Amino acid sequence: MSGDEDDKATVVIDINALKKQKETKEKEIADLANALKFSGAPGETGEAQTPIIFFEFGGTTFNEAKPHIPTDMNCKIVGTLPELNEWLKKKIPMVVVFPFDVNPKAVNQLSAQLKVKFKHVKTIFVARGLSPEKIKVHQASVAGAHAYLKAPFSVNEMKSCLSQALKKAVA
Repeated sequence: MSGDEDDKATVVIDINALKKQKETKEKEIADLANALKFSGAPGETGEAQTPIIFFEFGGTTFNEAKPHIPTDMNCKIVGTLPELNEWLKKKIPMVVVFPFDVNPKAVNQLSAQLKVKFKHVKTIFVARGLSPEKIKVHQASVAGAHAYLKAPFSVNEMKSCLSQALKKAVA
């Protein structure tokens, strides 16, 4: 038996070398973390990086209006609640744009929930037939949006409305 034990491999572990290797890795990771600027960190998100989610919600409002949606902003068109939830799970400042005419009751419910549960999310309602009186009444309600845009709209009108909501989102 003693011959078998002599044939076994011996492993020598250099604890000091492992500690140095670990320290080097930790320093590399810390350096990388310091070099990265996370767009989702509070106070670091700029308007240009803040996601703008156009939530179709069963309609085609935003797909049809694509030529009027700014291409120089971080705009995404989302069509389902699971897709919207994925964005909301990121817990970063963002703007969600709703087509109010498609399903007003559901949009009101979603907006009210966002105001309570996701204070970092700002909302815009796009609708036909908006008047200053309707906007004032609706904005004062539980489901009130942070900004409103009358459809049809131009790129400049959309940009102006988005800028207004973005300022509130990154404030």
